[in-house]
Amino acid sequence: MKLFGRELTGYPKALVVLVACLLASTGLCGLQLLATHAPGNLGVRLLQLGMLELAVMGLSAIGIVVVLICWLAVAVWNRFSELDEGGE
Repeated sequence: MKLFGRELTGYPKALVVLVACLLASTGLCGLQLLATHAPGNLGVRLLQLGMLELAVMGLSAIGIVVVLICWLAVAVWNRFSELDEGGE
């Protein structure tokens, strides 16, 4: 996956996908809020879609936190494992 001319793999790629999912579901949730105030029963029909949007928002937010923690843990592990190899 390329972003701004740079190839993304691993943790950065996962982070970009999760943030894109979070932003898209947040935007759709806002659109749904407008639809509930529209005349007719369009808001009632979109209730299941709203639940799906909330689930995607929650899961992507949790995923972002997990990816950031894992990325930080790997960075710390790599940093301190390099110190051990250089000291021998």
